[in-house]
Amino acid sequence: MKTKLSVAAMALLLASCSSNDSDLLPENPVNATPIQVSQSVQGMVKTRAAVAEGSSVTATVLMHDGTASDWTGFTAVAKNVLDASDNTLTTRATVSNATFTVGSSAVKLGLNPTLYYDVADKTKNSFLVAVSPAGEVNGTVVTLLQTDGQQDVMYAPEAEAGNSNSVQTAALTFGHLTTQLNFAMKLQPADSEGEWTDKTVSLKSIEVQEAYRPVSVDAKSGDVVWDNVNSGTLPVPGISNNTLGKESVKVGVPVMIRPASKLTVCAIITVGGTDIPFHNVPVKDANDSGKDLTTETGKAHLITLTVKEPKKASGATVVSATATVTPWKSGAAGDRKSVV
Repeated sequence: MKTKLSVAAMALLLASCSSNDSDLLPENPVNATPIQVSQSVQGMVKTRAAVAEGSSVTATVLMHDGTASDWTGFTAVAKNVLDASDNTLTTRATVSNATFTVGSSAVKLGLNPTLYYDVADKTKNSFLVAVSPAGEVNGTVVTLLQTDGQQDVMYAPEAEAGNSNSVQTAALTFGHLTTQLNFAMKLQPADSEGEWTDKTVSLKSIEVQEAYRPVSVDAKSGDVVWDNVNSGTLPVPGISNNTLGKESVKVGVPVMIRPASKLTVCAIITVGGTDIPFHNVPVKDANDSGKDLTTETGKAHLITLTVKEPKKASGATVVSATATVTPWKSGAAGDRKSVV
């Protein structure tokens, strides 16, 4: 039977404990050697990312023994068990969690619970992989707890830790699994008198279409399961009626989704208090305006949307319209006096 573990809950519990609670943790086993782990994140210097230097990150770490890439005998175990009489390790955890601060270079990674080498065979090598952010473990699959497009989902491929006779630090290198979209907006006024003269133009919303988000990662391979949550419509969060002008201004917060060969967005602007929608706008490559933008794994794309003010037609009268909705009317009531 598969074991399901909420590693994120474990991390939250650990974070809520103060240093005075350390005496509640089990003593180190006398017969086992702990595994040392370091972590680094790819692209911290060269690329922008939602996870940046100084960010606090959680991760789920899985361990197996024996041969590299062979997970056939893996069983998820969330807790170390010590013999109460002599403090020897009888059951080893194979799943752990970590919370670390991202830096520009590799740093030691603390694990809870501690992972140990095989106590019966001191020549058997151990191997570690990791998925960030932390999630629920079912077999080797880590299911993410949120699918809102704001999770910088990363994967650290298998790293060797050696064995208790030949200890080496397992160097986990996290790489981004999604593409990151950043948005900016600007207004291009009409060359002559425009329809929006003396009116305030602001951004109300942006939605990304066909936005597939990661829902789980298979830790043994790094394979991702994607889902088009809410039919693929992803609202860009953090937009608060930004006033638009000639200079582009960054709007909203980054979203992270599956890379694709085409990107389509919908935007709503407000002109003088009236909403104006722009539906199914294809995003083009800034270096080749005739080509659709191809988003890439591990890369952050800045998408600048330019709204062009329409010219005011000379000698023509603008058609105006109003809209109302007919309220619901009460219909006949139903009843049932008896049951046959």
